[in-house]
Amino acid sequence: MDFSYFWKEWTTYIRETYFSMDLTAIENYETYDIQRFLPLLIVGICIGVFLATCISYYHGQFLGTVVRRLYSRAAFSPETALPLSEIGCDKLLIRRALSRDTVLAKYVKPVGDAREKGTAFYLVEEQKYIADKRFKEVRGGKWMLVASFAFCVAACFVLLYLIPDVLQLLDNAISMINAK
Repeated sequence: MDFSYFWKEWTTYIRETYFSMDLTAIENYETYDIQRFLPLLIVGICIGVFLATCISYYHGQFLGTVVRRLYSRAAFSPETALPLSEIGCDKLLIRRALSRDTVLAKYVKPVGDAREKGTAFYLVEEQKYIADKRFKEVRGGKWMLVASFAFCVAACFVLLYLIPDVLQLLDNAISMINAK
């Protein structure tokens, strides 16, 4: 089976069906820019929504483990601080986030130098509830990412398919207003 032929036909179908808007019947405004940039705008917004979901997942699932584990072990002061290895969060990305000026470092403070491997960390007492809410675990886990990706792809294709009809409807409304 020749997949290159299938791929070429499939991309041609997608391009002609979704990215080639037929706006020839529109009379009240210039359509060249709309035909050129609107599909890219829709795809860009859908990609942006999915990237925001990925960032939210990363903060909640990965970085949030430090907050949740420090909270569950009541590490709210320098005296009760715990090293990352003791709470099972001794990962390079977490240590990096804690050693820089990040949102996580605002709530989780080191006792000493945050870049050193055995440094203990604690949650700021006054902000422990805010940190727990801000870094709460994402419901659905990895399935939420898969579902949001599927939703973004479906929304992208639906919008690309329906936008010409919506623009035609707006053009008809403008024509009716101008005719009065």
